[in-house]
Parts: sequence; C-alpha cells; structure tokens
Amino acid sequence: MKIIEVIDLKKNFSITTPVLEIEKAVVKAVNGVSFHINQGETLGLVGESGSGKTTTGKLLLRLLEPTSGKVLLEGRDISKIKDREFRKIRKDLQVVFQNPYSALDPKMTIEDIMTQPLTIHKIVPPLEFKKEVVRLLNLVGLSAKDAKKFPHEFSGGQRQRIGIARAIATKPKFIVCDEPVSALDVSIQSQILNLLMELQREFKLSYLFIAHGLNVIKHVSNRVAVMYLGKIVEMGDAETIFNEPKHPYTQALMSASTVPDPNIKRERIRLRDEIPSPINLPKGCAFHTRCQYCMDVCKIEEPPLITVEDYCVSCHLVKESIATST
Repeated sequence: MKIIEVIDLKKNFSITTPVLEIEKAVVKAVNGVSFHINQGETLGLVGESGSGKTTTGKLLLRLLEPTSGKVLLEGRDISKIKDREFRKIRKDLQVVFQNPYSALDPKMTIEDIMTQPLTIHKIVPPLEFKKEVVRLLNLVGLSAKDAKKFPHEFSGGQRQRIGIARAIATKPKFIVCDEPVSALDVSIQSQILNLLMELQREFKLSYLFIAHGLNVIKHVSNRVAVMYLGKIVEMGDAETIFNEPKHPYTQALMSASTVPDPNIKRERIRLRDEIPSPINLPKGCAFHTRCQYCMDVCKIEEPPLITVEDYCVSCHLVKESIATST
C-alpha cells in the first residue's frame, strides 16, 4: 500500500531585485520528481548539498508550497487542499530535524514540549497528558523524571530521542527524517538509527530518510533514490543501488563512501569541477559537465528516465547499453 506518492513535483524559487522586485532569475530546486513510499518502508534520498533533498522533504510536509505537481497521501492529493482542511491531516505527517540542539524550545520543559502536539491534535484527553508523555519518553529510551528537565540538560543523542518522541506523539503515518544523525557522534548514530527502525516495525511507519552518509542510508533503507540538481537520476532497491550502481554520479558517490574493512581498497572516482548552479542548468544532461563518460549527445539532449520494473535510471550511456543488449 502506497502511503506517499509524488508525481512530477516541482519547486521554483524566484530571485528578485531588492527594490522593484523584478524577477532576475529562477532557481529550479526540485525539477520534476516522482516516487512513492509504501507502508512500513524507508526510501533513502541521497545527493550532494544543493541537490534538492531537503526541499523535497519540505514539499511533502507542505512546509513549502509546490510550483506544480502532486503529493498524494494514501491516494489523496494534499498539495492543493486548503490550510484549514490540511490541519486535520497534519498529524499524519511529521519530521525529525537535523539539529537536535535547535529543534527544541530551550525555555520549555520536555513535558511542555511533548504536550503541545497532544493538545493541538487532541490525541488523548487532557487528564492523560502526563501519562502519555511518560509512555512516549519510555518508547525512546528515556525515563519519567526526564519530563521535568529542560533541553540544555540533555546530550545531543538524548535531544534527538526527544525529537523522535515528539514526532511519533501524533501517531503519524509518514515521517521525514532530515539528516537525523549527521549532528551526532558516530558512537550515538547507530543507537538513533536502531531506535528509528524499531519504532518503524512497531508502528508500521514510513520514512523518507535524507542523508549524506551512504553507510547510514544503506543501513536503514529499503529503496534508494539518488538526486542531482533537482532530479532523481537513479532509483531502486538498496541492494541494487549499492552493489550495481549504473549512473556515473551514483558510482562516484559510492566510491567516496568508507568501507569498514581495511583490506578492501575502493578506487575513488573523482568528479571534475563543482556542481553547477541551479539558476543556470547545463543544456542536455545536467551531469555532463562532470561526467567522465560524457558523449556528444549528453551535451545536447536530456536523457529520459528509463524504468524497468521498480528500478529507474536517467543516463544516455545506460540507454545505449540496454539498446545494445536487446
């Protein structure tokens, strides 16, 4: 069952002059993205900074309004419904933020922070608020006495546990995890990842997991989508993407990931130049300015998204290999 389905989602940001507000340029942050996430599944979204990952997550939560395209929650288009109606389903969509230090109000106790979503969405009667807060804290490995403390009394890992408890307080169906472990020590990261996976199994949660760390993505994801300059260039099950990446960009990302075995040496693929500006996208394939396999057609024609069952890739090189094999 599809919990989230995204159809040709686009988000443009206008750059205007300070005084007259005349449009100077358009940033195509998300440029025609389509995917789905099933119930109880984790889709890992990877790519360099500036590829549009976080913007995609915000569009799914309607923290940003899309320029065009659709976001379906259990088959219902939530991208165009009015704010008053959307508030009724807001509880089904939650987020775990990247920075646990800025995600919690320093002036509020943990009990007050946890009580807010319970009050707004009327999850339980007011007389049961304290009991529910304790239950949620216990779920993430904290105790009842922690409810009376303030955020500054906790470590980074504990704060992220509180953020996760707040996210599941509304009994959501879908959670965007926006780099939830990147600000934590390596020794704590695995604990938070295991906690997210345990909660997913217990409550049948669906995740969009945004991260730079490929080892993190490999650990938690059922499927992986690779994003470059606002578009998905390769997507498939995690095993296929990590073991047999076909897009040159995905291959370069995989070559840069660390391997725990010191006896295994991985040949590093070094990309030339920097990632182009989304204001002035290259003609043809957006990756051709950095690709070691660049052909003449790559500079002229944008490659189509080739789909075979649940796997898809956008690359002229792959298109030619498929044509040759058939």
